Amino acid sequence: MTVAELRSPHVGRHVLIWLDQVRAASLGELDNFGDEGSVEQVMKVWVKLSLLVSRRRPEIAVSSLLKHVLPNIGSQPLKSINRLRLNRLYNILIADGKKEEARRVFALTKQFLAWAEMQGYLDHSPIASMKKRDVAGRATPPRSRQLSDAEIWVFWHGLDNWALSDQARWALRLCLVSARRPDEIVQAQKAEFDLSLGLWKQGTRNKSQREHILPISPLMRQCIDALMRAADADSPWLVPAPRDPQLPLSKGALNQALRRMIRAPRGLGLDAFTPRDLRRTARSKLSALDTPNDVARKIMNHALEGIDKVYDTHDYLTQMRSAMDAYSAAVEQIIGCESYLALRHRFDGETLILNESSIMAMSA
Repeated sequence: MTVAELRSPHVGRHVLIWLDQVRAASLGELDNFGDEGSVEQVMKVWVKLSLLVSRRRPEIAVSSLLKHVLPNIGSQPLKSINRLRLNRLYNILIADGKKEEARRVFALTKQFLAWAEMQGYLDHSPIASMKKRDVAGRATPPRSRQLSDAEIWVFWHGLDNWALSDQARWALRLCLVSARRPDEIVQAQKAEFDLSLGLWKQGTRNKSQREHILPISPLMRQCIDALMRAADADSPWLVPAPRDPQLPLSKGALNQALRRMIRAPRGLGLDAFTPRDLRRTARSKLSALDTPNDVARKIMNHALEGIDKVYDTHDYLTQMRSAMDAYSAAVEQIIGCESYLALRHRFDGETLILNESSIMAMSA
């Protein structure tokens, strides 16, 4: 796999090839069709002048366009495209139950057509008056699932009672204690971890593509050490793929492992959650520990708000280390309890109830 493919694991090679061809072509080569360009011809100019300039991850947008737009209307003259033809594109996705993808394709085509109108390739965008809510209704509310203290206990110890590889077990735990996205963990290279300084130097290998360094807390170090021991010595990856240590484990492997543990008759016995919900749990625990908002944002690698994101260039490493150590101690206290029954569930006084078939029910 190329470096570009490793950084963009959710798009196919054909997407990167198409994008590289647009990037390498001169504007004169792309914009050589006169006043009657096809959708694809004009779209390549838009990608060159706008998408590549304004988007951190242009390959994600291009992937949707190559899959849903260009195969259907790419060869047609741009000026012949009307609202009905575009809505038929969105309706195909809606009928397949892919509402979020329909909204994404709508947003991309609306942005493209607005640019084409502004440039003069179109007299008027046929969907200028449409809004996202006009496509498949209102968007699905964002997920709010987080684990309570009692659920953290069941999750942590349940991993030891399930047939998992050490890599999957400790990678899932690292999702929780590091507040990282699962793909940031499975795509991590051993060289990123400076264990002598206690720093995870992730660089720009993250969703925001902002430079990020995270202090390594005691529980993070425990997970990292376990993953280092489990990994092939010659592999550059913290969590290598079992069949080929020269490749990283896929993010889907963690999702699948957790899904099986939750859905199995003798599984964890918890309401469904995903590895991404572990990150939300970590952020919520940081708030519960009175972590200042700016520090928590830096840990999560979220942008600061307002004018601070322009003028505040402090690295916050000292503050992040204190917060991560406090969070590590809080999780250690939770998993050190004898039973989940002694821990807080959603509110004070409520006890987590597991069904009798749960592999963790006997731990009560």
